[in-house]
Amino acid sequence: MTAEQDEPAVAAFWRFESDEERRIVRDVLYRRFPRLTSLLANAFEAVLAVDIARPGNPDGDNDAIAETLALLAGVNGNLDRISTAQLHDIVGEGIARSFGHVPDPGLTQQAIRLLSTESASVDWEALTWEATDSDGGARPEDTRPLSPPFWALLNTPEQHLAANAVVNREFAPTASILLECLEQADPMDIVYPDQTPEYPDVVRETVVLLSDVHADLGRVSPERLERVVVEALARCFGEPPEEGRVPHAVSLLTGHAIRR
Repeated sequence: MTAEQDEPAVAAFWRFESDEERRIVRDVLYRRFPRLTSLLANAFEAVLAVDIARPGNPDGDNDAIAETLALLAGVNGNLDRISTAQLHDIVGEGIARSFGHVPDPGLTQQAIRLLSTESASVDWEALTWEATDSDGGARPEDTRPLSPPFWALLNTPEQHLAANAVVNREFAPTASILLECLEQADPMDIVYPDQTPEYPDVVRETVVLLSDVHADLGRVSPERLERVVVEALARCFGEPPEEGRVPHAVSLLTGHAIRR
């Protein structure tokens, strides 16, 4: 048995059912974070000794980028908002999730050095996100969400279908509980009888904001869960939630997590 086989398996956050689904979701992420994706690609391609390209990925890009983007969802890819130590942990985890096992520590160190050098010349705060509607058109200022969404560029039915499929399939229990509790607590006061669910977008944002724990509600404190729900709502709506309704949603979510 090799040293690599002795290492515990590391689960990926992104698990796709087909190469096409993988291509669509990855394209959304790469367009959402083009500068960060470019820096990650340069660092990973320079130091990763193992070819982790997959079928349907002939250009040589690898899943380490997508895994790292998810882990940076909390800061929306803004490297100025995390410390070098945090970046080290995030990049190391992204590579590990892509490899399926913990990589040689030297690879992570090299990637961090290259990434830090290149990112120092980037004005991360000046980078903007594209506020678009479901048809890809620019959204008016007064309808934009309070915080930049991670899933800001789902502009076609194909993209929505792929993103929803990954979230609802791979994180089915969490997605179901989140939607049920958000609809019941209705923090934005928008739920009416006989309407389709109003919070699927918030569910998608919440799941990726919890990517570090693979969206396992049982591993999240109520305090952090409240912060995540508030941020997810801000990424989807242009006004704050109704007073007291977020704590109610968190109470419902915590109750579900305990029962599980």
